[in-house]
Order: sequence, then C-alpha cells, then structure tokens
Amino acid sequence: MRTKTRRRFLATVAGSAAVGLAGCLGGDDSSDSTGSTDSSADSETTATASFFVFGDAARHVAGDAASVDTLVPIGQHGHGWEPGPDVQGRVLESDLFVHGMPGFQPWADDIRTSLDADGSGVAEVDASADVDLHEIGPDGHVHDDESHDETEQRDDEHAEESETDDHGELDPHFWLDPTRVATATETLRDAFQSVDSANADAYAANAESYRETLSELDAAFEDGLAARERDVILVAGHDAYGYLADRYDLDIVALTGLSPDEEPSPRDIERAQATIEEHDIRHVLADPLESDRAAQQLVGETDAEDVFPLTPLPGVMTEWEENDWGYVDIMREVNLPSLRTALGAQ
Repeated sequence: MRTKTRRRFLATVAGSAAVGLAGCLGGDDSSDSTGSTDSSADSETTATASFFVFGDAARHVAGDAASVDTLVPIGQHGHGWEPGPDVQGRVLESDLFVHGMPGFQPWADDIRTSLDADGSGVAEVDASADVDLHEIGPDGHVHDDESHDETEQRDDEHAEESETDDHGELDPHFWLDPTRVATATETLRDAFQSVDSANADAYAANAESYRETLSELDAAFEDGLAARERDVILVAGHDAYGYLADRYDLDIVALTGLSPDEEPSPRDIERAQATIEEHDIRHVLADPLESDRAAQQLVGETDAEDVFPLTPLPGVMTEWEENDWGYVDIMREVNLPSLRTALGAQ
C-alpha cells in the first residue's frame, strides 16, 4: 500500500501530434536485467514501464530507492503484445507509469486515459518528452536534408499509397541513439523526484551514473565504427534505425517503412538486391526477434554471404535475459559487433 501523498507528473511531447502507428517495443554490464525488474522489493515507491528500454532506464534511475516493473513479458515482441486484464491493475498499484509518446503503444494510451478518468493519482511520464525526435515522411520513412536516393525512389513508387497510409509524424525509436537515452534519463529522474522527493538526491546520483554509462556506450560505437570500409548497410526489416544512422553517420537502407507490420513487396526485394550489388554488401542485417525469411532470401539470391543480428530492441530474447543483459549490454554485445562486421570495421 502506498502511504505517501503523490502529485501527478505528466510529460508530453511538446508540439507533437499523436503518432498514428502501433509502435515497436522491444546498464552497466554487471547489473543489467530485463523484463519485469525489481530494484528494491521493500521499496515504498514503485514504477511500471510499458516498454523494455524505458523500464531498464527507469531501473537505473530508481536504484535502491524504488522498484520498477516492466509490463511486457520476456520473449514477447512489444508491437504485437496485447496486455491481459491484470496489467491495468499493476499500473494502478504503482506510483509512476513510464510510457512512450502518444500512439506508440495504443494499449498504454488506453491505460493513461483510464487513469485520468478514474482520478487514480498515479503519476505518469512520457520517456521521450524531452528528446529531439525525427519527423516521418508520408511514406512512413524518416526524412532529413540528406535523404537517400533509395528513399526518394520509394516516395515516387508509393506516393499514391501514402496519401491514405498515415504512419504518424515522429519516429519513436530514439533509443537507438545512446545520447538521446541520456536525455530520457533526465526526464525519468525528474519524474521519480516528483513522486518521491525524499529520495531526490539518490535519483539524481543514479541518473548521473547511468548517463556516464551511456556516454561510454556512445564512445564505444564512435571508436568501434571509426575505421570502417563502407558507410552503407542493408537491414532486412522495417525502418527503425534512423537515430542510429544519424548519430554515427551511417546510410542504413531498410527493406520496408517505419511500421513493423509492413510486409516487403517484390519491389522492395528488388531494391534491396540492387543496393547489395551497388554497394558490394556482404552481410544482411536482421532483427533476431523477427522472421529472417527476407534476409535469407536476399543472401540466397545475391552475392551477400550471411545474415547478422541488428535489433531495434522491440522486446527481449530469452537468451539475453538469461545473460542478464539490459539496454547497454544488448547494444554492445549484439548491435555493435554486427555493425562492425557489416561495415568492415574489424
């Protein structure tokens, strides 16, 4: 039972409209864990998180001062997961609900609406509230001033479809950039302090420690990818890597658009085959939490040699959980080695 008085903390994406897509889900190396986590079983302050990366960052901010429960189970792909009837009750029993931007997880939006309607007093925080987010084009791809030829070609081919295919206005996958996770960590620090001011100093110290870990992760990517032979990689999956590409100056060609539900068309396969040939790509990357059928097809039909894992962390694999890996570990142990191989940065 919670005995302290709480006040609502609601952070929203300034100036953003709701993102019209059912978004993807999905530490230091010695202490990270995944899925449902309990930082301090006897803690008075409790938080629930709608998504693995949010929960993992919240756990680091909480430290021993609070407990954090990530709602999506181990092994579940966050995009397709539907919560059971107990999930709202778990949120109602917590002091703080950590979620993403509106539209990212519709079920989380429904819970937020219920919390407001019931006057529950559960505080809530949008982990992406203070993060600089990418805009999404009408075709479902992220666009900036240096849009790639492949993306422009896709715009032309799917212009008619995109008129009625509203993927939203902002790309939610900011966590592929550790520096943006650092910004979210500050937002979570403020949220914990707002519901538990007695432990404000602990939350501040924990957040600063995690920010240092994230800075080390960022440096590992910068150093590990510096001496690369190429800048273009192909991901046989949806376009979830815009922040990764932006941070480390990569050209990441995705097979499909931003929505993980989008199936590759024959034209998508043809475009990917042309990309492999044009850039002499030897390794096709694919999310290990999704089917690698398209990736294996590309390897079988082109000069590409193998498929390597690259994950936007839509969920947590059992093997990662057994290794006690959190966000930082997965980025270091899964994504960085695959990028080094695909880019010839060995």
